[in-house]
Amino acid sequence: MSLSILKFFQPKDKIFQNLFEKTATISVEVSEIFLEAMKASDSKRFELLAQTGHLEHQADDVAHNLYVELSKNFITPFDREDIHELAAAMDDVVDYIDEVGNKMKNYDFTEFNEYVLKIAELNNESVKELKNAIFGLRDMKNLHKVTDSCLKIHGYESKVDLLYNDAMGDLIRNNKDNPVKIIVMKDLYEELELVSDKCQDASNVIESIVIKYS
Repeated sequence: MSLSILKFFQPKDKIFQNLFEKTATISVEVSEIFLEAMKASDSKRFELLAQTGHLEHQADDVAHNLYVELSKNFITPFDREDIHELAAAMDDVVDYIDEVGNKMKNYDFTEFNEYVLKIAELNNESVKELKNAIFGLRDMKNLHKVTDSCLKIHGYESKVDLLYNDAMGDLIRNNKDNPVKIIVMKDLYEELELVSDKCQDASNVIESIVIKYS
């Protein structure tokens, strides 16, 4: 199907694009708050982390609305499977950022290190590039910019993987007599790494969309 014919049949109010852009904006807000919290003092950190909960609920509402619109509209701008997978991956990005913050609060975690900060910084860059890619789908006129953002997300994910491996190695080598710390830190590192994975999952769907409709 050509792009011109596809545009003719797309919902005129761009409801799907609007909802994806709303989720992308929320994800950046949550990621920025989380990164700010990682750089803050202990008392300020948990105040900031408490702010992500209502944004996570907003993202859940947007995802629900996307699924409702998907069930109501026979003609969709992208494949139905792509819309569903992209909505799920983007919602997961927000969920995992909020979840790692919740775990830090529940664990009363105060022993932050450079690995946590660096992974949070890379994840934040990924989330911002994901937003750029989503907004680039609106008119499909600058698809090279969309694919550039996806490539950057893949690069950030690779860097997070390396940091995760280094962090786990240091954790186990230096805390053989402290299994509780190993368990707690391993849990947090895994959650942070999952944020990166979900950004890549979303970018994979976007790349599939670009290939199909470019």
